[in-house]
Amino acid sequence: MIDIERKIYRIVWNINLTQKRYTKYQELLRKTGRDEKGLNEALQSLVDQEVIWWDQTKSKDVAFRKEPYYSLLGH
Repeated sequence: MIDIERKIYRIVWNINLTQKRYTKYQELLRKTGRDEKGLNEALQSLVDQEVIWWDQTKSKDVAFRKEPYYSLLGH
């Protein structure tokens, strides 16, 4: 998992843990400081790894597909 993927994962994990909701696409843009193209590539990579679910059509919300992968975070 590369740095941007790990950062996105941590943001989604923290929002899920503390606020019990899906992560908004606009939140990820703001918190990562990436442009849409860079964020979309990282999100698609996480989807391909089956780590997250991403609604690419309507809301663009992001959620976990499975329980958190602590091993992917280097723990």
